[in-house]
Amino acid sequence: MHPTTPLTLPAKLSIAALCILGLLGGSLIVAHSGFETSPRRGGTPTFVPLPEAYVIVAILYLMSCLALLVLLRSRATSALATVAAFGGYILIAWQLVHVLSAR
Repeated sequence: MHPTTPLTLPAKLSIAALCILGLLGGSLIVAHSGFETSPRRGGTPTFVPLPEAYVIVAILYLMSCLALLVLLRSRATSALATVAAFGGYILIAWQLVHVLSAR
C-alpha cells in the first residue's frame, strides 16, 4: 500500500467548504419542501417539490458526508470519533432544517 500524501491547508479548506455547502444546500431544499429552477432565457420558473427533489438532496448530503469523511481520514481519527462526528453531522443537519423552515 502506498503512503498517502497529507492534505495541504488550501485542500482542507476546499473540502471543508464542500462539506458545509452540501449540508446547507440539502437542508435548504428540505426546509423549503423543494427548490425553484431559473430558466436561462427568462421564462417562467418551475418549482420542483420535495418528492421529486429527493435525488438532489441525497446527492448533496452524500457529497457533504464524503467530504467530512475525507477530512476525518486525513486526521487519522478513531472509529469512535468518526461515528461521533457523523452523529454531530446528523444533529446539525436536523437543527439546520428546523431553523431554516421557521423563516
